[in-house]
Amino acid sequence: MRLTPSEKKKLYQLLRECVVLRDGEKCLRCGKREVLHLSHIYPKGKYRKMEFLLENVKLLCVGCHLFFWHKNPIEAQEWLETIITKERLTKLKIQANFVDKSPIDYKLLKLLFENYIKDFKSKLYEGPI
Repeated sequence: MRLTPSEKKKLYQLLRECVVLRDGEKCLRCGKREVLHLSHIYPKGKYRKMEFLLENVKLLCVGCHLFFWHKNPIEAQEWLETIITKERLTKLKIQANFVDKSPIDYKLLKLLFENYIKDFKSKLYEGPI
């Protein structure tokens, strides 16, 4: 079953809240706090099953997202390796190479994001980026 537009919108709202809380409400590259974008490590167009994977999303300002991340892929990859853990990168690489044809479970994802938000807000989450 495919997500409805309203389900997708709700998941993006929750995902955004998770990423903003996790990444400290600022661009991971330059530290700006204005016009923040969710930026996928593995592109959501090619890796549809990773679109709502929290580990696959980082917070960048509009400039860093559009004019650094998308325009300088080699430099961006090198920078990424300095900002997030090797374990997270390894997990993402494995997921990118795994073919999963199961449908996205809206209720499960919504519940997971809501729990992440609670954890982030209560400062229980102190894991590495």
